Amino acid sequence: MRILSLLGLMSVAFAAEEPPDVKEMILPHVAQALPVQLGGGPAGINMAISASEENAQKHVLQGLNLIHGGWDFEAYRHFVAALQCDPDCLMAHFGVIFSLLENESEFRKARLAAAERALALIQAGAGTEIERGYLFATMRLLDDGPAAAADAFAQVSQKYPQDMQLQLFESYFRRSGFDEYGTPKTEQELAQKKVQALMQSQPNSPLLMHGWLMMRTENLRMEPDLPMARKLCQMVPDYAPYFHLLGHYEWRCGNHREAATAFSRCADLYQDWMKKCGFGIADCPEWIRAESYRAVALASAGDYDSALAVASGLAKVSVPEDRLQSPGARILWWEAKTLEARLLMRRSSKGDLVRARASVPSRESMQKMSQHSRVAFFYQGLGMALDGQIALEGKNATRAGEIHQALAAHLPLMEQARSDAIKLGELTVFARAFSFLEIATMSFKGDLAMSQADPKSTSAYNWYSGARERQAFASRLMPPSSLMPMSVPLGKYYESKGNVVRAQEMFQEGLLHWPRDLCLLEALLALQVASQDEAAAKATADLIREVRSQN
Repeated sequence: MRILSLLGLMSVAFAAEEPPDVKEMILPHVAQALPVQLGGGPAGINMAISASEENAQKHVLQGLNLIHGGWDFEAYRHFVAALQCDPDCLMAHFGVIFSLLENESEFRKARLAAAERALALIQAGAGTEIERGYLFATMRLLDDGPAAAADAFAQVSQKYPQDMQLQLFESYFRRSGFDEYGTPKTEQELAQKKVQALMQSQPNSPLLMHGWLMMRTENLRMEPDLPMARKLCQMVPDYAPYFHLLGHYEWRCGNHREAATAFSRCADLYQDWMKKCGFGIADCPEWIRAESYRAVALASAGDYDSALAVASGLAKVSVPEDRLQSPGARILWWEAKTLEARLLMRRSSKGDLVRARASVPSRESMQKMSQHSRVAFFYQGLGMALDGQIALEGKNATRAGEIHQALAAHLPLMEQARSDAIKLGELTVFARAFSFLEIATMSFKGDLAMSQADPKSTSAYNWYSGARERQAFASRLMPPSSLMPMSVPLGKYYESKGNVVRAQEMFQEGLLHWPRDLCLLEALLALQVASQDEAAAKATADLIREVRSQN
């Protein structure tokens, strides 16, 4: 079926209604902001754009390049600028929809208005056939998800094989990730081959390099792609999203100092952008992500003082009262305000658990946010997990057991709030927090079983193993929400059973997923010293000194 015919069928529902005004596509605070400027940023997309004014074409092209460069909000500003030049520019409508794909509650009305206006414009014959094809594929994405969108972009691409962007979109939505050994899954392999073919003719294209790196951010072995991530930042040295991507690759490769440096540069660039354009953290969640990841990188290198200072500073950041459903508010509430506690849980030195408990937001602050977020479930669960660990640390196993039962009962209640989180536009952060509490609950139960010291019991192993299975390496260019590698307690479990070989295997396996992680290295060193493996202990001690000396 022809693309235009498909779009015509999809637009029947809107035929009898007057399409929304273009103003409904423009977020109020963006309409009131300083005008976005042309020039700078990534480049590589040069498709023809149907528009009545040249500036509209230029803004659309810059917006498309920003989408491929990983900065959706700045891309959105350019699409808005294009609409202000030409309210009927079809590709500007595509850009608004695409740059507001994240399920944030602030974005929904503008995204829906863009979709309805685009369908009305298509009915009126606006745009070229390839531009209508872009809209067709995007509507498939909204209606049926990434796999359907990949097929739709592929269908359009078959008719326009010279359009690189269509192939990039197809590859991005086609990707399916890697298995536990780092082998690409079937669809992931197909997507990678398509991008590799494009890169053969343009090996130094920042756009293609970024596309390739973004497809592989959750791979097990990141080292082969690290040189490309470094090269990308050298080629485009003042672009914040590329430095976040580099920091992610450095951290996943165990280069914690280099990661912290990249995230620091990233945060500085975002801060400069906010000052220049007059925006705050409500519209720059990327700054919070960069600072949060920087804190994790510092902690990974053993510099907890600096890491906790960053986390404490983030927790003090506030969001304007009229922007409590903004992207910045979401990441601040769920990620930044719990970061100090999660870092202290990882370190677990004397007094850390009590300090972590004190850092959890108060009941009063939870009540203030109840209309805007379901984050209170996270704060309550985090508080219970810490109370249980404090009781266990004080050798009050009875109290610890009672708290574990309460925490285990809390998880189903939180799960029931998932539908509310979807409606509020915070599913991603909700899922990340829920994963943390699942892991914390299982790990806590394992610790409780270990404290009971039954030499025949395998209960602790089962709980620790379940926690490890739920612990992802990283997602959405962020470290795992649970910052203690679950291979540490698993290895210590085997060590308590006298199985030195299996304990060492657990620590080494953990280091594949968490390269040069100090918690794993220090546990491994203690095991090697206890088993009098002097040569291995020396090599591990040297590596620990190397990691710590980076501070």
